[in-house]
Amino acid sequence: MDMLKAPLREAITRFDLALMADAIALLEAGLWSWSPQQGVQRDLSCLRLLGLNEAGLDDLGWLERVHPDDVGSLQEALTACQSGRVAQIRLEYRILHHDGHYVRLEERARRDVHGQVLGVVRLLDSQTLPVEERNGTDPLTGLESRSHFELLLDERLASESGSFSLLQFSVDHRAKIQQLFGEVACDAMLAKLARIVRHELRREDPFARWDEDGFILMLSQTDRLSGLEIAERLRLEIADASLLPQRPVTVSIGLVQSQAGEQIDHLLARLATCHGQARREHNTVVG
Repeated sequence: MDMLKAPLREAITRFDLALMADAIALLEAGLWSWSPQQGVQRDLSCLRLLGLNEAGLDDLGWLERVHPDDVGSLQEALTACQSGRVAQIRLEYRILHHDGHYVRLEERARRDVHGQVLGVVRLLDSQTLPVEERNGTDPLTGLESRSHFELLLDERLASESGSFSLLQFSVDHRAKIQQLFGEVACDAMLAKLARIVRHELRREDPFARWDEDGFILMLSQTDRLSGLEIAERLRLEIADASLLPQRPVTVSIGLVQSQAGEQIDHLLARLATCHGQARREHNTVVG
């Protein structure tokens, strides 16, 4: 242990950049900076935390990868630091790894007297979030899982608290998309699509991943005509979004309005019929 006994004045030195990079990798951390002139600049160490490198970058930005439940607080904190309302920030959030699961990061950033922000982001776990922590959510999109949505739907039908509309939609030609772009890009597209739709909904509207290429959502206190208007707006919003490079992504949407005393199996069967017809027609709404 002689190396720990040396006086600090004899041990202090300046490490070269290669050693500093190795230290950052050892800590499972990444560096980034922001200035009004250059915006955000991220070191390659940030990409490695997400399983990315320069050769394998996709079209998703950093914030687009952040879990839908965490992106608001992260944006608010970063804006406060950039504007100078606070001098430094520290928070945790979940972000989508290149492999398709969420990992947890700790973000620390400090604003200097010149208005530049220096940030360090650190990996808190290198494993997929445990099922208990996901609490009934889909690990890819962060939405509710199918099983959890079915429980909510059953409770809503039993409560008799007014009618609602159910929307089920799926990505058109998903198999072809996966063949052209690969599984990772396809998963990233689904995660981005989920964030777009979630942004258009009310917070109280349950929204879930239903199957491999499909989603389902519940619109409380919404009749069929209002539901059709919302469905059409979502269809156009998704078609206009840049979910994949140089290829539009469209969805087919089925919709039904709940009926008094209806059982869950009957309701879902009616919905599947509408959704099936929409899938045969492609890029349309049926209800």
